[in-house]
Amino acid sequence: MERRVLSESEFEKSIQLSQYAFQYIVKKEDLPKRYEMMKRQEIWGEFENEELISKLHIHSLEISIENQRFPMGGIAGVATWPEHRRKGSVTRLLQQALLRMKENGQSISLLHPFNIQFYRRFGWELTASVNKYTLNKSDLVRYEDVPGTISRLTEKDGNDLLNTVYEGWFRKYNHLLVRSDYWWNNHVFTEGYNRILYKDENGEPKGYLCCKVADKLLDVQEFVYVNEDARRALWNFICQHDSMVDIVKIIAPSNDQLPFLLNNPRIHQEHYPYFMARIVDVESFLKQYPFKNVEGSLTLSITDEKAEWNNGTFTIDANGITRESETVADALAMDVQTLAAALLGSQKPQFLFTCGKIKGNQKDVERFEEIITNKPAAFMDFF
Repeated sequence: MERRVLSESEFEKSIQLSQYAFQYIVKKEDLPKRYEMMKRQEIWGEFENEELISKLHIHSLEISIENQRFPMGGIAGVATWPEHRRKGSVTRLLQQALLRMKENGQSISLLHPFNIQFYRRFGWELTASVNKYTLNKSDLVRYEDVPGTISRLTEKDGNDLLNTVYEGWFRKYNHLLVRSDYWWNNHVFTEGYNRILYKDENGEPKGYLCCKVADKLLDVQEFVYVNEDARRALWNFICQHDSMVDIVKIIAPSNDQLPFLLNNPRIHQEHYPYFMARIVDVESFLKQYPFKNVEGSLTLSITDEKAEWNNGTFTIDANGITRESETVADALAMDVQTLAAALLGSQKPQFLFTCGKIKGNQKDVERFEEIITNKPAAFMDFF
């Protein structure tokens, strides 16, 4: 067995495996674009006698936590040929990926799981969910007109206005992806999706939609706004499709409250567990993390079954993070999955303590909750 990064000459092998595992076909005319996208990724494979038997992709990206950017390794395209499954190949590749991301300074990793339980075994934890709404045309009831304008942008217009809205919106959340121009053009506005921008009466961008109309369906992948006028203006734009569509589907962060604002809140709603996160390097991540109002000291004892370098005791105080050489008896104890859920704002420490995932005393749990983020986690992208 050999594990290594694929060369460009081996990209075709990776695509063949992806097509079989994920059951899709890459059109011949789309191959050059696909190859260019793969050059931006680090693709690790396990080989047996030069035959690719399994592989995974690492994207070099960033996420935001309390408006601070963290280097992130995005895991994608994990696949094995059926004849080589259940032989530990993916386990070895995931272990290799953890080492590689640590070397790259990517202290946190995200992925979209095919099976949540499977990736929990390797230290990832569910941290971001989405709400999926399905509305009928009878639910499309307009508001009174609001000041401002709606316009339709093209790729030639660039993404600066959209990104201004997006980054204003994501100040309310943790966990969201920092988007480059390349990402906007190739991963957000994929084929057929429209850029719909709302500007207020002063000409300032305040909201946008990423949406597509086909087969009597309006598919809204992103409904992003920074104030109420923007929300109402974009909702009115959605309502203007009442003569064109029978169904509207909208994806929103898990704390979204659109149903409450509808005349008929009894729409079809699905709360969908979406993305998982893993702290790759606990010490590095804690040193980057924007703890707030730290008074005195608080000690955490972390366990990690798959990355032994994370096993340890860490003290947080006004001077920063100290890795202790010995265990501390009264430390708050948790595994690496629980630590990620708490620090990303996905779950409150008090809840994690109540259900037994954090061990320690009540007062330390309260202090822990006070010094970490109180913003919710969200994630809207895919890789």
